Amino acid sequence: MSKPYFVSFIEEAVMNLKYRDYIAGRIEVYKDPAVYDIEEIRFFTNKQDEYFKFRDRWDFEDVSQAELDELRKTAEEDFYEEV
Repeated sequence: MSKPYFVSFIEEAVMNLKYRDYIAGRIEVYKDPAVYDIEEIRFFTNKQDEYFKFRDRWDFEDVSQAELDELRKTAEEDFYEEV
């Protein structure tokens, strides 16, 4: 199975004290041999334990299209809270 994508999690500071228990950032998706990311999947969550397990599973991994679809779906459904 070809794994043409590489994913990297970038966590960003949350400055609003109302959200001090939240983790926010983006998952950068790269496709060989592109130099720049081709997609950014946003996350914003207070589910810290679950998020860290998710990040540890996928960070710095080469993934297939099916795995990328799974990662994107999980990030959007489980780790993105609208404010």
